[in-house]
Amino acid sequence: MALLIPDFYVRRRPASELDESYRKVHKGWYPADMIALVGEVTSTNHWADTGPKLRTYAAAGIPVYVLINRDIGTAHCYADPVLPGDDPTEAYYSADTKVDLGGPLPLPAPYSALDTTPFLSD
Repeated sequence: MALLIPDFYVRRRPASELDESYRKVHKGWYPADMIALVGEVTSTNHWADTGPKLRTYAAAGIPVYVLINRDIGTAHCYADPVLPGDDPTEAYYSADTKVDLGGPLPLPAPYSALDTTPFLSD
């Protein structure tokens, strides 16, 4: 498991004093159980967002992973993480909703659909 910096995230709740203490000790990192949703927008190393990061977020139990894959023009909402054994590299999400960029990406409750139009390339 590695520390990852998502392009965006949603916390489950406001940070408590304990969370902020953890964050100070861990150089800006919140505990994984505090994160409800993470998102990545692919860049030059899109393979990391579509492989290792996806598996690491699933292994950490992050409930929702949103991936904007500009490389192939799609947006994904991965949900329901599964860790089938002791090996975190085998973790995956059991649900994958995919749309072409420009369309609304449905997200699980309590989130509304994500407008993917801003991610279209010129």
